[in-house]
Amino acid sequence: MRTFQGARTSDEYNAVAEFSYRVGIAVVVVLLCMILATSMRADTLTLHGTITQSVDDGTGPAANNPSLNNIHGGDDFIVTLSSLTPLNAVGTYNLGGSSLLFSVLSAGVTEDAFDSVSLTISKSGNFAQFSLLGCLITGSGCGTGNSLSLNFMVPFADLVGQDIAAQAVPFLQPLDLLEDDGATDIQGTVARYSNDSPASAVPEPASLTLFGFGAAALARRFRSKR
Repeated sequence: MRTFQGARTSDEYNAVAEFSYRVGIAVVVVLLCMILATSMRADTLTLHGTITQSVDDGTGPAANNPSLNNIHGGDDFIVTLSSLTPLNAVGTYNLGGSSLLFSVLSAGVTEDAFDSVSLTISKSGNFAQFSLLGCLITGSGCGTGNSLSLNFMVPFADLVGQDIAAQAVPFLQPLDLLEDDGATDIQGTVARYSNDSPASAVPEPASLTLFGFGAAALARRFRSKR
């Protein structure tokens, strides 16, 4: 059977269709893997501040975590919250499985014995207001003075950002770490805020998914004509 110059034989057409099909499937797999990998990355809130009340001020002494006795007024602290839940929008979050860490590096202090964490982000005028409660497993329970609470706010436009200046919420203590059923009370101010939220940096995941499925559909169309 003769073919015109430039025309494809049946075998050639089948080879092209098969190649298109495989490319379409590969595109879908890669895009879905990218989206899934992004969704599994943790959002991390990092807070920097200064201790304003320690055992030097008559609280304590700390028994459940004796290292807290090494903290002094004026020391810098860091609080880090990591969660698989995106923390880039107004809402109330019950963060089961999250990681909460309070540390004062200069004093060699860490506290991470939290079994539950809740966070509320609300909009107040031009500000995003944060209220966090982490319940400790030590002592007689969260409600009897074994918890870490944080209250602060940042410009709403900087809800997701790095090294943002934080402000106190009127009439609320910015940082309050209670241990030993409330006998130990460490307090501080919150100065800087960072929110590393990978989910907010993904450009139009729905559009990427639609593109992938469209490519696969086109490949299947070519294959169906074999």
